[in-house]
Amino acid sequence: MAPPNGVTHSPRAQGAGRDFITLAIYPGAVARPRPEIERALAFIARHLDQPLSVADVARTARMSEFHFQRMFHEALAETVGQFVTRKRLESAALRLAYEPGTSITEIALSSGYSSSSNFGKAFAGYFGNSPSQVRTPGGKLPAQVSKLLARYGKSFDPRALYSLPEEPDQGAFRDQVDFWNERVRFETSPGFHLACLASPGAYDFEALQATWAELIARGRQLEICGAEVDAWGMALDSPDLTAPERCRYHACIPCTASAATPPPLFRGLIKPGRYAVFRYAGPVAGVGAAYRSIYSCWFRASSVVADDFAPLDHYVTDEPRGGSIDMEMWFRIKPRA
Repeated sequence: MAPPNGVTHSPRAQGAGRDFITLAIYPGAVARPRPEIERALAFIARHLDQPLSVADVARTARMSEFHFQRMFHEALAETVGQFVTRKRLESAALRLAYEPGTSITEIALSSGYSSSSNFGKAFAGYFGNSPSQVRTPGGKLPAQVSKLLARYGKSFDPRALYSLPEEPDQGAFRDQVDFWNERVRFETSPGFHLACLASPGAYDFEALQATWAELIARGRQLEICGAEVDAWGMALDSPDLTAPERCRYHACIPCTASAATPPPLFRGLIKPGRYAVFRYAGPVAGVGAAYRSIYSCWFRASSVVADDFAPLDHYVTDEPRGGSIDMEMWFRIKPRA
């Protein structure tokens, strides 16, 4: 099928031997969330600013509440309530860092908390930092690191969210803004359907390679894709906030609304709307810094904000070679309030 924006490419190895090896390493029984769980996670992501009950989420997964809770915990090692709380607080942390014009109270209320006071207590209890410390990071990290590590899986330093250090030189800030201004274009997408496969190892490079090879092999079997593949990736968690074992990544290829996506595949969607698209060509290890630079410099100087914090990776050329990658980063945007 023709890719949505006219770019066709082959992002991963295409040989039958490679596909066979991948399927042998990651057979159908590999530990991935079931499509029903993925559907529930997508529902949660769309409704984080609203009251959510286990019954509501289980209904979306088309499971009984009891069966759903058991399957959810098996898949994510968290209860539904723990997952919802974590995602609300992680999303709030990103908004605190990257939406300086939005008040803490507004972020608290839109994150499902009844007051900024309740939000502040929950945020400090989870991250060990107050919401205001995310906006003005500096000084020593909190002393309660052992408690934080036990609950969260890693210590959290708000400075890790920013491309430039605290109180950056204005010239350095403008250099970053100008750099991305030269590399941005704007696209209006009608949205389209995706066939997706979850990486069992999140952002681990070998797991990603194996996931892509398996997705392409299955896509060809189902006639979703052919020799050339339009490849999209969804990195659903920030490694600066989320413990590595809890990060999630989906490898995706466009499909029709009626295409069959039997497990372990599941359906995804690129939302309609306006996107800021940035070209990145450089070391794989520099992708995270590029995202931070766009969020903390380019967005801050622009007249738009990110509509959500689930950007899309669009792979322009083949798989990474020599430690480098050529890709596009798509951010759904809306005017700054």
